[in-house]
Amino acid sequence: MSVDINKIKSKLLVQYPIFGSITANLNYVETMDCVDDYGNPTAGTDAETIFYHPDFINNLSESEQVFVFAHEVCHVALNHIYRSEGKDKETWNKATDAVINAFLKNDGLTLVDNVVEISDALNYDSEELYQRLLEKRENKNDENSLSKNRNSTPEKGNNCVGHDSHSMWDKAIEKQKQKNQPDDNNLKEKGEPKQQSSNRSFLDKVFRKNQRKEDSKENGQVSLQDEREKKIKEQVQKVAELGEKKVFKQNKVERKKQLEELRNALAKQSVGVGISTNSSVRNIDEIGVADSFVDWTTLLSKTVKGLEDWSFQNASIEYGVVTPHLEEIESSETEILLDTSGSISEVLLRNFLRECKNILQNSKMKVGCFDTVFYGFYEVRDNSDIDNIPLVGGGGTDFTVAVNSFTKADNKIIFTDGYASMPTQYLNAIWIVFGNHKISPPGGRVIYIGKEQLSKLCNFVYKEVQDFGKRK
Repeated sequence: MSVDINKIKSKLLVQYPIFGSITANLNYVETMDCVDDYGNPTAGTDAETIFYHPDFINNLSESEQVFVFAHEVCHVALNHIYRSEGKDKETWNKATDAVINAFLKNDGLTLVDNVVEISDALNYDSEELYQRLLEKRENKNDENSLSKNRNSTPEKGNNCVGHDSHSMWDKAIEKQKQKNQPDDNNLKEKGEPKQQSSNRSFLDKVFRKNQRKEDSKENGQVSLQDEREKKIKEQVQKVAELGEKKVFKQNKVERKKQLEELRNALAKQSVGVGISTNSSVRNIDEIGVADSFVDWTTLLSKTVKGLEDWSFQNASIEYGVVTPHLEEIESSETEILLDTSGSISEVLLRNFLRECKNILQNSKMKVGCFDTVFYGFYEVRDNSDIDNIPLVGGGGTDFTVAVNSFTKADNKIIFTDGYASMPTQYLNAIWIVFGNHKISPPGGRVIYIGKEQLSKLCNFVYKEVQDFGKRK
């Protein structure tokens, strides 16, 4: 039985909003090859992907599974891999594991067997605890103790401290060095096309392909994977600068703010069913951005829209000439309808628009508003377009009007509080309901975003969040 990664990611996104972009954009790969130095199933990361052995994860409780993935996300978010350069590997691994585990345990997560635990690790950042452990190690010169260690069972390797494997860290560092090191031959040949194209080598072709991709990046044509890596890098830089103690303290503040905002929005909701339309325009200031409530990368369908790039994977070679083939690039088109009826508060509208920005990272899109009238779609190219969408509405809510407004887009999404009668016609749409009002549309999928759901996902009661300010 495979682990439900999306469910775990959803819990992490709510429990640790400060790591949101990292959690959402990391790759998660199940593999039988993820084992420790002794061949035991485990989990690990290379700063781009979290790898996990199914036998290891499936034998854990739900809370333990959340802990394992939170632990790996923390290694990435806090830049533990690249901060390990020049350090004693075993001591650094022990220090980072101890600090992470202390904070995750303090947040109520269930630790798995064989984790590194140090009683006062909550009082340290990883660098501080590393220095303390080094000093203890250097002062431990008791010959009897050394002799005992030599006669005891061999310890795990430097990359295998605790419950997870750090064996991929060295490779990740080496890969990063190679990526940052310019290729002298490529630099020499850049901008110097050869006269005899028939003699151009396969490597020349590959280089030119890569160069076209670099040029595309400069022109704003960034691929989805590039965008994912960029978002991870940006947030890692921001998070790692804070240090572990400040990061987890700030996370509690952001988590409280997120739930308070949602609670206030739900408290202001009123039943908006009606036949009237207001057609007023509301201005929402400081929309900003926020980590997504939903894993849009997985949820949105993709369809092949055209031949947009060259591929050398199946290239043909004849008389020394490499002929590339056009590569089909997957993309999708999404249409989004925002419920702008009178029951929708400004806080909810702000959250609707923030989610639109997250969807934009994964799909082309159009956004429109409706109450008892559909006010037309607006083409969205970047976040500034979302900031400037006229939020027309303010009357009752008519979902029949909404579902009849969609065209043939690959993905159809409705953001609403759910207060209105359901349409009768079938529609394969995604209904994002902010609140606890249950709906049963004929077709599609419903995802609820409510304070009770968030509290359950976080494994803490809402009262604890309200009392957060009294905590140390």
